[in-house]
Amino acid sequence: MKDPIEKLFERLQNDWDVHEPAPDHRNRFLQKLNAQNEKVIPISRKKRTWWKPLSIAASFMILMATGISLLRPSAPEVSPEIMETQVYFTSLINEEMEKLEAISDKDTEKMVSDAIAQIKNLEIDYKLLEAELAEDGNSKQILYAMITNFQTRIDLLKNVLNQIEEIKLLKESSHENHTI
Repeated sequence: MKDPIEKLFERLQNDWDVHEPAPDHRNRFLQKLNAQNEKVIPISRKKRTWWKPLSIAASFMILMATGISLLRPSAPEVSPEIMETQVYFTSLINEEMEKLEAISDKDTEKMVSDAIAQIKNLEIDYKLLEAELAEDGNSKQILYAMITNFQTRIDLLKNVLNQIEEIKLLKESSHENHTI
């Protein structure tokens, strides 16, 4: 069975236009093209003023800025004491995270990644507490929960650091016992 394309070529075999164009074909084409170009009337350009497009763009930018500022949640007003406490605990957590990353190795990699995942979950909880604080004001219960969250993160990191130290000590003592 023949391809449909082959059948098409067989059917159209004698219908192909294989003749060369007349020798003056190019000259006639160029004459027609030039005749059309002569008919074109040049359009004079008016002096364009830029103040209209610029004013539209400026208005659009003002509307966008206003819309964004209305949609953005306002930052909660937090007392300086709360900010100071937050900075203190954040710096402690960062120090502990740096220690953890410094002593981590392939044997404790799983433990470290689990701890980091738990820290991230606690950070998410903290963000929720911040949002509640913004809504309810300086509620003592929310502030207590925020401090507890920080302490939990620090305790978690210290606990993991201690476990890693114990693992390293056990490795060293087992290597000492097996050396001949």
